[in-house]
Amino acid sequence: MRRRVHLGAVAALATLAVLGSAGGAAATWVASASLAASASSTTIATTAEQTGGLTTSYRFAGTTSSAAAGQLTIRNTGGAPLSYTLANQASGSTALAQKTALRLWTGTCGTTAPSDAITTTLADKAPALPSAARSLAAGGSVVVCVSTQVVGSTNATLQGQSATATFSVTGAVGTSWTTSASAAAITQSVYRLAAAGNPTCAALPWDDVRLTWGAPPNRADSTPVTYRVFDASSGTTITTVSSASATVSADISGHAIGANGAFKLAIEARESTGSATTAPASAPVGVTRSTGFLDPLQLFPRYNCS
Repeated sequence: MRRRVHLGAVAALATLAVLGSAGGAAATWVASASLAASASSTTIATTAEQTGGLTTSYRFAGTTSSAAAGQLTIRNTGGAPLSYTLANQASGSTALAQKTALRLWTGTCGTTAPSDAITTTLADKAPALPSAARSLAAGGSVVVCVSTQVVGSTNATLQGQSATATFSVTGAVGTSWTTSASAAAITQSVYRLAAAGNPTCAALPWDDVRLTWGAPPNRADSTPVTYRVFDASSGTTITTVSSASATVSADISGHAIGANGAFKLAIEARESTGSATTAPASAPVGVTRSTGFLDPLQLFPRYNCS
């Protein structure tokens, strides 16, 4: 009798274990099917839009430029909450990107960033987002204020350089379900004085010549520009002149050129105030220096346009 009771208890326990096991499997299957159905019926999507004045050319005196300002608007256009990160793809001048401060914040946008703004450089490949922009509910949006500014370098040091940056955002559900979007690229450059106009040569009385050229088209109005007339082959300075006029000239006479021969003279313009940038050289113009047979000491040189 005791043996039968014992066997019956064992059978009951085995049946309960099987039923319990079957119930657990059924619960797990229902949960997995529910999650799969939810995932298949929900889409995730996002957009990123860059607006404002971040595409700019810096022109400044000293070691700090004025700031450029813009906005990066992030929208969660899908059906699930998203956690966000920011990426930056920079190209062009590394030196300029490294010297350009990048500040990010939320709130009132403008050229002046608050003290708690995220501060990095335009060379940063993964700038941090402000805390208010790191997660968005489905259908939500946030405006990230952006400002940039050259800090710690002069205009002359960076003159003529440019850098392009493209911001992109990635929204994620967990670690493996993500969506991304990129904003329009911004391009920033540093002002450089343009080249002077190509010089012309004209003969003057007493065997001298006059070179005439146009001022750089992007010079600051009414600000004198210093022009260096130089030998394009050797780099030797022939003469210098300062002028704020739209048309400038310099006379070549006497011993301005130290030896007889044919020379190619070019013009280099430089701003002595403000940005203090130096322009590329102009195209050259030909000038010939000679002396007469009866002047072996070359005391009385003659100049001709060539």
